Amino acid sequence: MTRRIDYDSYLKELRTKSLHSYLDLAALGGRRLRTKPRDPKEAEVLRLLDRKRWERALASGRLEKIGPRRYRWNG
Repeated sequence: MTRRIDYDSYLKELRTKSLHSYLDLAALGGRRLRTKPRDPKEAEVLRLLDRKRWERALASGRLEKIGPRRYRWNG
C-alpha cells in the first residue's frame, strides 16, 4: 500500500518547522547546533539541493536579482 501525501500541506508543515529551527538558532545567539562534522558526501548532496532550490526560485520569479550579490525575495 502506498501512502499519499498532499504536497502543499507537506510544504506548509516544512516551512513551519524551518521557522521554528531558525528561531531556536537565533535564541542560541548564533552558536552551532551541530557539533559533529558532516560526512563529505552528505555535505555535497546538501550543497547540490540548495543550489537547485536557489535556481528554481530565480526561474520562478520568487527570487529576483537586483544587482551584484543583491537579491529580493518576492515570497
